[in-house]
Amino acid sequence: MQSYFLPRRYAPSKAPVWGFISAGNPADPAPFQPVRRVPIPPPFRRFGMLAFKVTGDSMTHEGEHGLREGSWVLVDQKDLCTDRGWLFAFQLEDGSMVVKRYNLHHGRPAMHSDNPDYPPVRLTGAVRNRGRVYATSPDGVTWHAVKYRGLSN
Repeated sequence: MQSYFLPRRYAPSKAPVWGFISAGNPADPAPFQPVRRVPIPPPFRRFGMLAFKVTGDSMTHEGEHGLREGSWVLVDQKDLCTDRGWLFAFQLEDGSMVVKRYNLHHGRPAMHSDNPDYPPVRLTGAVRNRGRVYATSPDGVTWHAVKYRGLSN
């Protein structure tokens, strides 16, 4: 039997920047153009990763922890399996992007904010899941893995 050696493919070292992702009210993605790619350290490299710069404060919770204005998120486009408690990037009907935690609200799928000032928003067929947020960075240089956070219904 003949065996073939396939060369190992390495994940890209830079993530394409898609623009702004709102952690609050949807942001207009049009004005964001200064950076085309963000360098990503090896442990966080994935095929199909996208980078977004965060605007808003809906994902900031007690003690100013969470996603702050100006921080960065990495999204894995291939991880579309919506498990409750994880962060996801959602594309709204108008094309704007939001980062929210997926959970149920009154038994229906909804986007939840970590900031209690923002109420849950029901998911509709017009909202598209763009992937799971798997890493965050306050400055685009130092990256941290995103952890699961359980929510009560």
